[in-house]
Amino acid sequence: MPFELAQKYRNSHLVAQPKDLALNPPDSYLFIQDGLIIACGAVYSLCYVFYIARTYRDKVFCGPLEYMIAPMAYEFYYAFATTSTTFERNCFLMWYLLDIIFVYIASRAAYPPSQRLGVALRTYIGAALGVAFLHGLCQIWPDERQQVTAYWTGLIIQFPCGWGSLYLLLKRGIKGQSFEIWLTRYLGCVTAYAVFIWRYLNVPDNWPYVNTWWSWIIIGLTMLPETIWPFVYIKVHTMRLDREERNAVEGKGGKDGKEL
Repeated sequence: MPFELAQKYRNSHLVAQPKDLALNPPDSYLFIQDGLIIACGAVYSLCYVFYIARTYRDKVFCGPLEYMIAPMAYEFYYAFATTSTTFERNCFLMWYLLDIIFVYIASRAAYPPSQRLGVALRTYIGAALGVAFLHGLCQIWPDERQQVTAYWTGLIIQFPCGWGSLYLLLKRGIKGQSFEIWLTRYLGCVTAYAVFIWRYLNVPDNWPYVNTWWSWIIIGLTMLPETIWPFVYIKVHTMRLDREERNAVEGKGGKDGKEL
């Protein structure tokens, strides 16, 4: 039978909400939602890989490692709370695996031996407590696939990333940061927000909290430092190169003077 294999996966979509499916949405709605979710997962995975590589190379982590408590708790808890298939769950858990690897490498590369075990334990234990906290939130504000709490906690977790990165860029320079980290983090934000915005534009009654003042304010304040970041990065990087070139010239001049 033609397309028999394809027919088996006809209704296989990522994190499709039952209340949306009850309205018999067109395939285009679900396909675009799938594409945005896949894009979000792909760029955030790359972002983690770039963070790991940069932290290992520079021996500096862009912020306190304990910040990873929130993303680790989020990615573990919602791997089970929002998914309905093994594929979806494994994708979420892949993020969690990257978190574990990231924390391990960062604790060893960016911290002295006397602090490594302590900071790693605080992060892992904090993540476990964070899972319990998220579960408590979902009991207070229950929803299909817990999308309400996933949305708001996701916004809050992402909010300090751009501001913290911008602050550290101005304070200590480009160590621990890179253009590819920023690009994947920026695209991750855009695609994550786009998933919910796409849902709201198509079925506003099912996603009313997306189009609220608090929602747009948090999104705007989150994207503001992310949009500014590359211009500050270029400026800081240029100033660093100029300073190194000036120091090299002065060092060469001093050496030539001694030879004379």
